[in-house]
Amino acid sequence: MKILIVTVGSYGDVLPLVGLGRELRTRGHTITFFSNGHFSNLVQQAGLGFVPMGSAEEYDEVANHPDLWHPHKGWRVIMKRMMAGPLQEFYHLLCSHIEPGNTLLISSTLGFVARLVQETHHVPNVTVHFSPGVFHSAYQAPRMPGLPLPNWLPVALKNGVWKFIDHLVIDPILKPTLNQFRRGLGLPPVSRIFHTWLHSPDLVLGLFPEWFATPQPDWPPSTILTGFPMYDDAVDANLPATIQAFLETHPQPFIFTPGSANKHGTTFFAEAAKACQLMNRPGIFLTRYPEQLPQPLPSRIAHFSYAPLSQLLPHSAALIHHGGIGTCSQALRAGIPQLIQPYAFDQFDNAVRIENLEVGRTLTQRSFHAPNIQECLEQLIDSFNIKTACATIKRSLKDQNHLSDSCRQIEYLIQQRSSVEN
Repeated sequence: MKILIVTVGSYGDVLPLVGLGRELRTRGHTITFFSNGHFSNLVQQAGLGFVPMGSAEEYDEVANHPDLWHPHKGWRVIMKRMMAGPLQEFYHLLCSHIEPGNTLLISSTLGFVARLVQETHHVPNVTVHFSPGVFHSAYQAPRMPGLPLPNWLPVALKNGVWKFIDHLVIDPILKPTLNQFRRGLGLPPVSRIFHTWLHSPDLVLGLFPEWFATPQPDWPPSTILTGFPMYDDAVDANLPATIQAFLETHPQPFIFTPGSANKHGTTFFAEAAKACQLMNRPGIFLTRYPEQLPQPLPSRIAHFSYAPLSQLLPHSAALIHHGGIGTCSQALRAGIPQLIQPYAFDQFDNAVRIENLEVGRTLTQRSFHAPNIQECLEQLIDSFNIKTACATIKRSLKDQNHLSDSCRQIEYLIQQRSSVEN
């Protein structure tokens, strides 16, 4: 098949689908990747075809936005940007690569353009969600800042809350532009976009295991969970020499990262540096934006722009991070505890699930100060129960290839469509 992969977001959204694309390519499919030009080298180095949707400058413009990592305003920044004009351009770009009868679409959560092409060209489409927070369930609702919907509340009440949020908060941002474009395509208007329309009726892949998030009765019926993709672009089993040298001198460091696209982590790193000094422990700071770092860095702290977590975390004492699902899953596989300081999006929900698994703790932005970091890390690394839980999950994830499981589901969809058409 000719498979077109559409992804919108940061490295955490792009890397898993690059891994999926590589796996599908080894199975004989032709892969073309559609994403922001910022990721062109990453995708092409993986051996996949690449078509830019937006420029690297536009990516930086969003990353620089002061509200991007605000718990309430961040998603508005993303949604308004998506609806600001490129939707029509990206739609026609994607349509120009459709080969009738021989094309499959795979899109990340925000790949709205793929859903439109699916409807107008009757092309099978797979929606991929990386974390359970995307599913706005009235049974087990995801944890969101300012939206406490505990499990004991009546389902009817929670469903009413979601309808209220859809109609008064989410849809007003998305519907006007989306439905105006749909009218031009001869498509009927849609509403409750994040609750219903977002999910492909053909197949929805949740890239996380059932023990992390149990499917709920009101999730889309086409949903299948295949497990964490665990792809981080590690080209070989060896860490860069500079990181190896630091680890030899400073074993079992704490690893700190506020997220690959976060340019607003100045306070995060300042408090992290103080915590390492309080505990007299080494640390590694991971960020592509070193202007956030305190200067000078203490002697036992090193900065690296990037390191494959799959290779680094097994040599670490704990991971302190923002709660992105890919980062969470790498720490689970490494069997180390996590301290999460969530900023926005699905990070609050992921943090709650990590706590429920008894492998991590959470600090809010207001409480993310060196003494609190020290207290949490000491509890995490000294707790027998946490060590046991980390080790148990590590064993359960050993030698598993969930990307292959995802490919099998995609190929099964291809076979189903082929048999119906024939």
